[in-house]
Amino acid sequence: MKIEKNGLTKEIATGYSWKSLLFGALYPAARGDVKGFFIQIVLGFISFGLSWLFVPFKYNSIYLERMISDGWQIIDVENEILTND
Repeated sequence: MKIEKNGLTKEIATGYSWKSLLFGALYPAARGDVKGFFIQIVLGFISFGLSWLFVPFKYNSIYLERMISDGWQIIDVENEILTND
């Protein structure tokens, strides 16, 4: 899926985040997702690291929602159908 804001385009993955599973909080940091980085660090400390096994199931959808609320718009959806709910 691709999103755009002010002429900039980003490719956003959907579904399970393997990179988040493998790299933990470093993945949001590398993406520039500061809020996601701190949330994963705090959840990791609270749950003694167990949250890093569960966060990858929702990380991509939470990141996409955060980008859309920041003004990014979906411009391309590959093999997916979106409804306007």
